[in-house]
Amino acid sequence: MIPMHAVATGNPQQLRWVIPAEHLPAGGTVLRAPGRLGALLDGAVIEELVVGRAEVAITLGAGHSWRARGDEVRAALGDALGSPGSWRVDASGSAADLAQVTGQLLAGPIGALAASHGGAVELVAVGGDQVRVRVTRACPGCPAAGSTLHDRLQRDLRRRFGDQVCVVAENGSAALSLGKKLLTLVVR
Repeated sequence: MIPMHAVATGNPQQLRWVIPAEHLPAGGTVLRAPGRLGALLDGAVIEELVVGRAEVAITLGAGHSWRARGDEVRAALGDALGSPGSWRVDASGSAADLAQVTGQLLAGPIGALAASHGGAVELVAVGGDQVRVRVTRACPGCPAAGSTLHDRLQRDLRRRFGDQVCVVAENGSAALSLGKKLLTLVVR
């Protein structure tokens, strides 16, 4: 179960649901949501659904109240958060969100994993759904580099932004891979 709690706003039709950022889809206005939450949005029970940094703001449509629909909306939101890659969010600002989350992952768990192997991963650019990173120091020759980038970074980004996200790595140094170094030593 994903922890969340509601906070009132100045609008009686709207509640902000505070949710840990790692469980949220990309930020912006939601165009389509999975499951029952999507049905509530399509059926105009929910007028507007906006994902922020650590919250989801939900505005109910006219004729609906939180007293009557609150439990239903909360349950639907909880279920939908289990599939953050299935949400479709307005694309405006999504490259900035993708860059921000990538930066957080590289400064946090992904960067720590690369550093534990004597390497580093830095963000080069974000264009559309493509994230370009540069691997430096020990990473270009490290057998775990591909695992770190694709199994961890790409998986985490796809969970938040959808399966279309692709991580592309550049080699940040002219260092030879470990296999080429060993072959060179054997040939000599």
